[in-house]
Amino acid sequence: MTLTDMINNLHTLDDRQLRDLNGSVLEHLRSIRDRQSAVKRRTLHAGDKVSWTGRNGYTEGVIVRVKRKKAICSVGHGQNWDVPLSMLQAI
Repeated sequence: MTLTDMINNLHTLDDRQLRDLNGSVLEHLRSIRDRQSAVKRRTLHAGDKVSWTGRNGYTEGVIVRVKRKKAICSVGHGQNWDVPLSMLQAI
């Protein structure tokens, strides 16, 4: 069954089945993000130069501290931003 088939067949599911499906998808996405954060946490350290693209576009900074799922990054001018590890790329 393709993704298109699954989407087209969603109307055949009742409320309970849709909630169960939604819960399973969200749990799987959370699991993927947790694994990605764990990898980034092991590879990124304080003092590393990083970049990310967020609401303000492309930004570069230096990691001040790595937390469980985010890193505090100094972007200059005395500003520190809390950036999700999944958004960071080492420079």
